[in-house]
Parts: sequence; structure tokens; C-alpha cells
Amino acid sequence: MNLYICGSNRKHNSYNFLKRIKEDDDTLISLDELNIKNCLGCNACQINEANSCVLNDDMQKVYELIEKSDKIIIMSPIYMNFITGILKNVIDRFNPYCASEKLKGKKIMLLTVGQMGEEDQKEVVDTLDSYFKGITEFLYFDFEYLYNFSSGDIIDVDDINKTYDQEKLDEIIENIKKKINE
Repeated sequence: MNLYICGSNRKHNSYNFLKRIKEDDDTLISLDELNIKNCLGCNACQINEANSCVLNDDMQKVYELIEKSDKIIIMSPIYMNFITGILKNVIDRFNPYCASEKLKGKKIMLLTVGQMGEEDQKEVVDTLDSYFKGITEFLYFDFEYLYNFSSGDIIDVDDINKTYDQEKLDEIIENIKKKINE
């Protein structure tokens, strides 16, 4: 089972795209529906025997899904040249995995969508790629940046389908599915 995480603050492009690429036996969650508190930075998860977070919120469900999944596919709009705040909050809550190594060998894949043209987003994509590759050193997962969508050439930036003709979008979807299933 793969876990698909929609890091958007609303159910639109990212959520709808993940629905299109996930398989029937996969799980899709939308962070906008969850109550996930900010990491306290207390590091209790590093020293308690279970390597568990002391906060009791919806992140406990996310931990369970992560641990049951084979791969984790995350999609986020780009806000202020980074992933969304709610997704960054979830990544901060991965702290228990530093000591437990429960992510060791898991593949985490990232998809993003931004408002600027593809060339204008290159620095942002490079920054996100470096960020995720950097945290693999202490979270022990494998990382792959799958694709960055650009909605910069359209008036309605809320619709990937208006950015790409259907044939190109279908090709992108098939390539992404192949990478996920490798």
C-alpha cells in the first residue's frame, strides 16, 4: 500500500491529481482535514522508549499510515517558494523517526505545483530537492522529486487541466505512475 499525502490547504489541484494517480488499494489523506499541532521541539520522542511523540492529535493516524505504507507520495502547492506550512508542520513532526529509523528504506516522492513558469521555478525546485535530500541523512528514507507542475501560463492557476493539454497531462501521469511503481 502506498500513502498519498495532499499538502494543500484545500482540496483542489493537488488533491484531485493524487486521486487520479493512486491505485484502489492506496490511501489518500488531505492535511487540510487533520488537526496536527506544531512540533514542540522537546525531543521527548528521541528519549522515550517507544520513540513516540508526546502530542496527541491526528498525527498519530499519519504515523500509523506511514509505517504501514511501502511508499509515500506527497504533493504540495508552492507557497512563498516552499512547501505549504501544513506540510512543513507534518515534516517537522517526523522527528520521532530520527531515533527509531522506522523510515529506513522507505521511498518518499514529491510532486509540486506552482504559479510561475517552469524556468522561473527552477531555483525553488532545487531548494526543495536539497531540503528533502538533506533530511534523508537523519530520517533515513530514500527521496525522489517526481515532477513540478507549472501553472504560470494560464489565467486560472487553480486548474492543472487548463495548463496542460490532455494528451500531455496523460503522458505525465503515466510517467509518474511508472516511477512510483518501479
